[in-house]
Amino acid sequence: MSRLNIKKIRKAYLSFSIFLGFFSPAICLYLFPEYDPRIQPVSYFGVLKSTSWIFTFSLVIFSTAIYWNGVSSVKKIIKNKKYKFWLISILTFSSICLFLTGVISMNFGPLHGIPAILFFLSYNFYVFLFGIVRSTSYVRRGLFSVITGSSMLLSSLLLIPFPSYGVAELVYIFLVLFWNTIIWMKKNQYL
Repeated sequence: MSRLNIKKIRKAYLSFSIFLGFFSPAICLYLFPEYDPRIQPVSYFGVLKSTSWIFTFSLVIFSTAIYWNGVSSVKKIIKNKKYKFWLISILTFSSICLFLTGVISMNFGPLHGIPAILFFLSYNFYVFLFGIVRSTSYVRRGLFSVITGSSMLLSSLLLIPFPSYGVAELVYIFLVLFWNTIIWMKKNQYL
């Protein structure tokens, strides 16, 4: 398979992932309209019979998409090799954690919760470090990632007013989708 075909497949896959990121929550809400993020976490969709298949499918697709987008962004944007290794290592770890979060149901308690919290912490750290490393050469360009990574961390403060972490998860998911879409568009020179 040629490099051009691989690039086309990756581009189609990432476009599909962005599309899925916008429409899978709508599909889950359509299939389970009683969902209230103030009371139930997002992972609750993985327990319900009507939405478990789309929840699992979406997280597997997203884990691969954020890995592909992240690796290609690091390779294209970050020039220093020692930073590339650490960024890709953190990204790989967080993608594996997201994959495990999707595959392991919330019914398994800590087996689901540990990869989920590790994903939230490690991916946030990856985005923040990506911005710090990028700011060493382009301060303004790196600032976007630093602010987004900080916002991801601050989204956990939404745990204070709500009894469940559903609202914090939704804000975090939105920030992940937003950051990946912007980085993907900048990398492909759409912006």
